This record gives sequence, C-alpha cells and structure tokens, in this order.
Amino acid sequence: MRTIAGGLTAATILCFIGAAPALAGAARTHDGFFLRLSSGVGIASTRVGIADQSQAIGLKSVDVTGTAADLDVAIGAMLRPGIALHLTLFGWSIHDPDADITTSRFGLATGTLYGRETVSAIGPGVTWYLIPANVYVSGSAGVGRLKFTGDIEGETRTGFAMELVLGKEWWVGNSWGLGLAGGYTYHSLADEDLSDDWAGGSYSLRLSATMN
Repeated sequence: MRTIAGGLTAATILCFIGAAPALAGAARTHDGFFLRLSSGVGIASTRVGIADQSQAIGLKSVDVTGTAADLDVAIGAMLRPGIALHLTLFGWSIHDPDADITTSRFGLATGTLYGRETVSAIGPGVTWYLIPANVYVSGSAGVGRLKFTGDIEGETRTGFAMELVLGKEWWVGNSWGLGLAGGYTYHSLADEDLSDDWAGGSYSLRLSATMN
C-alpha cells in the first residue's frame, strides 16, 4: 500500500508539472497554482523520557541524533497574489543515528543504532511572499509518525508535527523559481509501549523549486 501511495503521489506531481503553463497565472507573478519541491540536509534529534523505571536496568531516557536528509512537498493555490494555501508533506530521515541511553543503574551509555530513523508528516500550511524580494515565510502543522528500522524496530502512534520555513527564490522562467531555504520541524509522538512521547526537531538547509 505504501508503494502504491508513493507512486500515486509522484504521478500526481508529474501531472501538475506537465500542466504548468495552463495552471500558472501571470508571468513571474505569485498567483494561480502553487507547487514547491524542496530537499536538503540538516541535524535532527528525538528524545523520550521513561517514567516507568521498573525494568532491571532502570531505563530513564533515550536520545537519538544525527545528520538527516530532509524533504518537503507543498501543493496548493494562491489565495491572492503572494499568499498560498497548501497541503504539505514533510519529514526527515537519519541513517545509523547516534544514541544516548540513560539508566538509573548504569548511568549514561552511548553508541550507534544501525538502521534508519524516519519522521514523516502531513498537514495544511500557508506561505507568504515578500514581493518583489521573493523572500517567503511558510508554516505547516498536522500529524506525523516516527519509525525505527534496523537495530530497533517500531513505530509510534500518530501525533503532532509542524514545520517553519524561511526562504529566498529567484525567477528562472515565467512560472518557476529556484531558491534556498532554512527549515525547522518539531514533533511530539506517542509510543505504543512507553508512558512518555518521543519529542524533538530538526534544522535543515534546503534547495527549492517552486512552480507558481
């Protein structure tokens, strides 16, 4: 199902890209259909505190950090020139993250979790352009999940996720702009087996392409 859903999402985006001349508004103007694709790298982390320390080792908290690949896709339309309302898919993934595990019995232990940690989220968002500078601020909030594969296998329940973006773009055609952006994400996601939530965030530097 996830493979099918991913394929349908990609096909939908390609259809929109192919229909760009018809969907876009006036040349080099922020109006009409809105599509922003951005990706980059950054630092991400998540932490869970464990209230129930009845385990033999007295597990207290787990902190997971690492260099993350970051992805953001926003699809929507301009409500008026310079202001877009969109659905945003965003998230990040860390390969072989570092882990700090604190216990009441053995203190702090550090190591590497071999595998992948991924946060994926979806929700509505708004982007506001400062015209004519083509600087924009964007915010989205919705639901997300955290998934571990590898040394640790598991997935959280659906919880809260959000992101904030500050970027700058340059027109490279009548409807397309390329740019740079800084992104921040936050998540708070409940675990099936633990009393506390996994909570944390990420900071990233992104390259972006926007059709508008």
